[in-house]
Parts: sequence; structure tokens; C-alpha cells
Amino acid sequence: KINIKATIGNNFYSTFSKYIYGDASILEIQDFYQLSNSANNTVETGISNWRTMALFGDVSFSYDNMLYVTVTGRNDWSTTMPEANLSAFYPSISTSFVFTELEALQGNNILSFGKLRGSVARTANIAGAYNTTNYYYAATAGDGWTDGVQFPYQSSAGFAVGSGLGNSDLKHETMDSWEIGTELRFLNNRIGFDFAYFYNKNTDLLMSVPIAESSGYSSVYMNAASMESKGVEITFDAGVVKTKDFSWDVIANFTQVKNTVLELAPGVENLFLGGFTTPQVRAVAGQEYGSIFGEDWFRDDQGNILINDDPTDNVRDGFPWTNTGVMVPLGNVNPDWIANITNTFNYKNISFSFLLDIKKGGQMYNGTHFTMNSFGTSKVTENREVYYTSDGTIDFDKTPAENIVVFDGVYGHLDGDGNPVSSGKDNVTPVVLDQAWFQGNGGNFGGGPSSAAIEPTDWVRLRDVTVSYRLPIKNNKIVKEATIYGSGKNLLLFTPYSGIDPETNLQGATNGQGMDYFNNPGSKSYLIGLKVTF
Repeated sequence: KINIKATIGNNFYSTFSKYIYGDASILEIQDFYQLSNSANNTVETGISNWRTMALFGDVSFSYDNMLYVTVTGRNDWSTTMPEANLSAFYPSISTSFVFTELEALQGNNILSFGKLRGSVARTANIAGAYNTTNYYYAATAGDGWTDGVQFPYQSSAGFAVGSGLGNSDLKHETMDSWEIGTELRFLNNRIGFDFAYFYNKNTDLLMSVPIAESSGYSSVYMNAASMESKGVEITFDAGVVKTKDFSWDVIANFTQVKNTVLELAPGVENLFLGGFTTPQVRAVAGQEYGSIFGEDWFRDDQGNILINDDPTDNVRDGFPWTNTGVMVPLGNVNPDWIANITNTFNYKNISFSFLLDIKKGGQMYNGTHFTMNSFGTSKVTENREVYYTSDGTIDFDKTPAENIVVFDGVYGHLDGDGNPVSSGKDNVTPVVLDQAWFQGNGGNFGGGPSSAAIEPTDWVRLRDVTVSYRLPIKNNKIVKEATIYGSGKNLLLFTPYSGIDPETNLQGATNGQGMDYFNNPGSKSYLIGLKVTF
């Protein structure tokens, strides 16, 4: 009834890469592509070399196909780390108890299978190569608009220390985690349920942190943050209908995860993850990872938008205006939860399945729409008619009603010290959304607040649809099975987001999520095929 298995081993990994780069401009002889055929050429070379070594082992114990325990340990050494911190050890232990193997529960037609499980583990991550010290690079100088100057220049070589400051005190970043869960199956495995709760704590996270450029550097690579992740994952599957010719199966999954930044390195207020001058996606201590920060309207202490009521200032009465230069939290890119449901129907040789993908919560900056307001090319700028009276004021009787709005907010203005003052009275002043508005506070380039372009990114998607037909092949010595199938991806999308797709992102698969600025649209795809087994 007792089974013990042990493993011990080691791992050695070494990587070496080298590149050579040559650039030539102003060719002397047309279409003769040689470096020697250029009056201006630049060459560059680089080498990268690093190694890791590891010892590892595990011991697994089981008793009577009922109780399982596994203990592991691994020690890593890496040449990318400082000499004092080359080594890191991380262990784990996991256990599970299949309680339906108890004699009292065997042969149970209602509870077919039941298991409890739990695990505790630590893992480590090493720094990238060449982050422990400073290096020289071929110097360049530019203004951001031209090609600038590259060295060698006019027969003179030039080198500069890299803008990133190395760090000889780096430590391995670590993640401590634990998980508990259960797996249950009922009615002779017709219905299944899997539940897991997990908690991860990451410490000494390695990343580049911006520093004052008066130091001679723009960033320093360091153990800069700690973060926790916790959540639940629930999976459900059921054979809803099972007959000789027809079946209906359902698989559903629900996941809820919250990632919170616990602390940052001393002196670091936030870490820039992506975006623009405004808005930005940041890591901020005490807030969820991926928080969106940007400029907002002027507001009172209760959060009401101030609608200008001071005819002596440079803000038009009846309009809100931007609190320029003040960055405040505007939302978070992470969903509250996600879920997906797959239904599969089989009737004789025909199979049909579809996957619904659901996301609740999360925000995105719709910079495309906001900038198109300034350009005058968005839908909301389509109606531009404004009529004026003889004294130069707007004629609200003749101006189309769709061009007239009353902003939600309360009357207010700024005092002599620039502080917002609220009257507490609801705004009732009608105004016209004219060109001055959309090229000012209602558009991106005019200085409108990022908050006006933050939109929810909830969605329900028809992620996948597949239909197949298995050809009736019998007694064929060559072809054993043949299936014709067709599928479609991303066929339908229901979302409150007004942009091209709430799944898009300007910076791709990076930490800087939640930015839409003239991004490429999503795509639908269709596939037809034939699968043959011989």
C-alpha cells in the first residue's frame, strides 16, 4: 500500500550570442551594396554570455491510492547575479487526499470521486544579464525628429556610459504561494466540480526604476517592489444529455484575481508601466497593479464636476475644465472577473460547439475617439450647426437641439489662490458643443482630461464556433477516419466600449495595458478543413 519515489538531478545551462551590425548610407555606385561603397558607414558588435547551474530533488509518497505527499527542493546559481547573491534555494510541498477511497464511500453512485488538495511553494527568478554594473555604448545625439549623430563621427570615435545604472546588490526575486482546493465528481462522473483558492506574494521584484537625471542616469535596476495576488478559480462540467445518438456537454470556468502592489523601494512613488505623459498605467503601492492615472476635471470635495460660473476668467461659463498637471487615479485595466462557457452538441456524426467568453470590469483609455474629437472626424462632431443672435450670443431657439447639452455637475470656479470653490448648486446652463470645445477641453490635443476618455471594457464574446461532420467510412483498409470541419473565431462582440475592440492594446503584450490610440482593429477568422486518419 505504500509507494515512495525519489529523484535527484542537476541542470546546467549556458548561452552565448554574438551579433555584428553594419550600416552604410550615401552609396557611391548605385545598387552596389557593399560597406566599402559608402562614404558614411557604421559597424557595431556585441556579445552576451551567461550561465546557470541547479541541483534539484523530490520525494513522493503515496498510501493506498488515497494519500499523496510530494516534497521538492531546488537550488540555483546564476552568473547574472552579484557574487554575494549567486545562490537561491526554493522548496515546495504538496499533498492530496482522495477521500472517496475510504471504504465507507466506495461504490457511491452519487459522489463518484472526491479529493482535497493543498500546496505551499517558493520559486525564484534571476536578474537579466549585465545589470550589476555600468557599461559603455557607442554614443549618439539626437533631437527626436532627425536621424541625429552617431559615432564614429567625422573619423572620431565616441562612447558614453549607458543611461541605466547597474546594481551590485541585486537579490533573486521570490514568490511564496499556497493553494487549497477540491475536486468532486457526481453521478458516475456525469457532473464535475473543481474549486481552488490561491495566494501568491512576490518580493524583491526586479525592474528598472526611474531616478533623477541630474544623477547622470535615467534609471537604476533594482529589487524595487513587492506584490500579492489572490483569487479563486472554479470549473464546472456536466454531461447534460447522454443518449445513443445525441449528447450535450457543458464546460464552464470562472476566475477572479486581484493583484495589489504592497510596497515599492524607498523613494519610489510609482513605477511607469506604459502610456503617455497623460494618461499612464502605473504600479502604485497600496493600489491594484495596472492602475490608470491621468488628468481629471476640477471637482469639489464630494467628487462633483465643477461647471464654471465666473464670467471674469478665461473658462467659458457652463463648461467644465481640466485640472491640468494633476495626475489622479482614473481606474484599473484589470477585470473584476472573467468566465467562459463551452457547449458541445453531438448528433450521430455531426458535432457543433461554441465558446462564450465573458469579462466583467476593467477600463481603457480611448485615445482614438478623444483625438478624433479634436480632428473633427468623430461621430459626436458630425452636427456642427450653431446660430447666433445679433448681439453675438448663441440662439438656442434655432440651433439644433442635438448640439445643445447641459453638463452634469455643480456651479463653481477657482479662487485667487487657484483652489476650487463649489456653490453646491446643480448646473442648469445650456451650452453648445462647438469647435472651440472639441479642440479644447473636449479633445486630446486641446488639453482635455484623460478621465473623459476612460471607458469600461466589459464584454461578452462569441469566441469560437466549430461544426464538424465525421464521414461514414467502414471497412476501408487505407482511410480509418475522415472529418470535414469549419470554424470561426471572434464572430460576435457585445461591449459598452465605443472603440474598435476592448481587447486591443497599443503596446502589445506588455505590462502597459489599457491604451487605445489608433490601434489596429481585431480580426475575425474562418477555417475550413479536412482531417483524415490512415
